[in-house]
Amino acid sequence: MEQIFNESKAFKQLDEDPTIQKEDKLQRKLLHLKNNGFLTDSEYKFTRPVGSQPGKAYGLLKIHKDGVPLRPVISACGTFNYKLSKLLVNKLKHLRASPTIVIDTFKFVKELQNIKLNTTNIKMLSFDIVSLFTRVPLACTIDLILDKMYGPTHTCSFSELKRADWCSKCQHRYELKWLLDISTKDSHFICNEKLYCQTEGIAMGSPLGPLLVDIYINYLESKLKRRLEENGVLYWKRFVDDCFVLVNENTDINKLLDILNSFDVDIQFIVETEKKYSISFLDILITRTKGEISNSNPVESNGVQWNRLKFWRALHKYSIDM
Repeated sequence: MEQIFNESKAFKQLDEDPTIQKEDKLQRKLLHLKNNGFLTDSEYKFTRPVGSQPGKAYGLLKIHKDGVPLRPVISACGTFNYKLSKLLVNKLKHLRASPTIVIDTFKFVKELQNIKLNTTNIKMLSFDIVSLFTRVPLACTIDLILDKMYGPTHTCSFSELKRADWCSKCQHRYELKWLLDISTKDSHFICNEKLYCQTEGIAMGSPLGPLLVDIYINYLESKLKRRLEENGVLYWKRFVDDCFVLVNENTDINKLLDILNSFDVDIQFIVETEKKYSISFLDILITRTKGEISNSNPVESNGVQWNRLKFWRALHKYSIDM
C-alpha cells in the first residue's frame, strides 16, 4: 500500500498533520452558514467536527480481478469533513439517477433475462475504468453539480458587486461549491504512521466518492451515447467503474475503445471480451446461449446467493488493514 502512495502522482507525503487547522476552518464556516440561514440548526450540529482524526488507509481486495490486486481505500470515518460529506450526499443523491446505473444485482439479472435480442448475433463485453477514483476531474464534476442545482453561473460572480450583494442563487452556488471543495480536495490520511494527501480525484472511502464518480461518468455516457450506439452498442449498464455491454457481433471493439478513451485523457477504459460465450460482471458469470442470456450467481459457504451491490459495505470487512 505504501508503495502505491509513494509511486502515484495522485498522492504526496506530508510533513505535518493539518487536521486541527482544517477542523477549525470548517467549524468557522459552518457557523457562518448557520447564521445566514444556509444550514439549519440540526444540520450545523450534525456537521460540526470535534476531535477529528486523519483518514486511515487500507487495501480492499479486488476479488473479481486476476491476481486479486489491492484497491487503496481511505476510511473517512472520524475525519473533519466526514459528516459534512454525508449531509451533502443526502442532499445531492438525486443527481446521480441514470438508466445505465445498476442499482440491484437481482434486478439487473432479471432485466438481462428479459432482453429482446437475438443472442446468436451479439457479443458481450466488459469495460473497466482505470483508477477511476483518483482520475475523476473534481473541478468539472463539482461544476456539473452546481449547474444541475442552480443553472449556469449567473452574472453576479462576474460583476464588481460584493458577494453580500449577490442574488440568493449565486450566493448559494458559491457556498455549496465551498462545501464540496473542502469535502473532497486534498484529503489527508495515515498509512504505516506516515501522513499523505490525495492531490487528484476523490478518495475511495469518502461518502461523496461514489456520488461524484457516478455524476461524472453519467455525463460522459450522455455525451458519447449516440456515437456508441452508431458503432454497435445495443445495451449498456454500469456499476461504478465496471460496465457490461452488449454489441452487434460485427462491432469493431477497438473503435468503441477509441471513442470512450477520446473523451477525457484521464478517464481511460480497458475492455474484456466474452470467453466461451461467457463473461464475468459484478461476480456474476453471464452466459449467452441460443435464445437467452443466463447467469450463475456466486454463493457463500452456506449456499445462499448474495447480492454484491446490496452488501457492498459489508464486503469492506474483507479488506487488509494497513
